[in-house]
Amino acid sequence: MNHLAHVVLAGTDEGLRLGAFLGDHIKGRAALNELPPDWAAGVILHRRIDTLSDAHPAVTAVLETLEPPWRRYGGVILDVLFDHMLTRHWQRFGDVQLSTLADEIDDLLARHRPTLPPRLVRFSLWAERRGLWQRYGERSMLEEIFTLLARRHGRTWPLAHGARLLDDRQAAIEQAFLEMFPVLQARVAREREALQSSSWSSM
Repeated sequence: MNHLAHVVLAGTDEGLRLGAFLGDHIKGRAALNELPPDWAAGVILHRRIDTLSDAHPAVTAVLETLEPPWRRYGGVILDVLFDHMLTRHWQRFGDVQLSTLADEIDDLLARHRPTLPPRLVRFSLWAERRGLWQRYGERSMLEEIFTLLARRHGRTWPLAHGARLLDDRQAAIEQAFLEMFPVLQARVAREREALQSSSWSSM
């Protein structure tokens, strides 16, 4: 899952939302001890979401159809394209207007920038400046995201051209998302409740 889906699945709790972003920046279990408990719970939730989504049969079925080198980077590309699909089906899966959530995310990250990892701070500034949260549905934004991912991974092909996967397999990707995301929402709702009702360190 990518950023937008992680925030939606984290629910309305600010700590879990921050953990949703920190999940890509905090490595290992020991580092969780440095975080506020609700942030740490959000990181754990982020990791569980990734595990659940990566293993979902609808997702693995799409990945298995990809040829090298697409298959190697297919998971990264699908994560972004699933945010595209989430935006496309926002009326079904979003609890508030997308513009409202966008403002909430930008405000949350801005308020906590002094304590966030530098790379996340840079991302938050870029996301706010580019209006990311409301633009996952735009082809130009997808291409910008894939260009940045390619630069970060040092792999122009095929990452910089990730949007081509949408051209080639749009129906299959959309179907995989629509099969996977409702299941993920139900499962993660239970995971959130368990994390919020007990100490994360015992999970």
